[in-house]
Amino acid sequence: MNKIEESFLRLCLKPAVECNLPGRLRLSFGKYRLLPKEALPYLHYIRDVLQLLPGVMDAEINPRIGTVLIRYDANVTTARTVLRWVDIVVDEGIRLSKENIWQGASEAELEEIVRKRLILRLPQQKEGEA
Repeated sequence: MNKIEESFLRLCLKPAVECNLPGRLRLSFGKYRLLPKEALPYLHYIRDVLQLLPGVMDAEINPRIGTVLIRYDANVTTARTVLRWVDIVVDEGIRLSKENIWQGASEAELEEIVRKRLILRLPQQKEGEA
């Protein structure tokens, strides 16, 4: 992946906060329609990786309008931490796409690789932070 492709992906995956209420965060991805159609079957993984973050209970994806509604326990995490997690997930996805290990891996193997890497990058909760 070259710098232009990476910049394009980051643009497509840059969220804007539409609604931020305690326990509910709606993100809009204004450029999601520019993503290749081949990416659409993998949208269900978004829910899975968001729910790796402690406190995230559900993520509802609306591919028709390019939004994600994230429901989280406001006593466990914050909207700011969720947004940081989205950035980490995008960074890790781009990093993985540059490596050769995913070529030839089955979808299940790739899912396991991504899950393990993301678990290692989970933000550490600081004392008194929620």
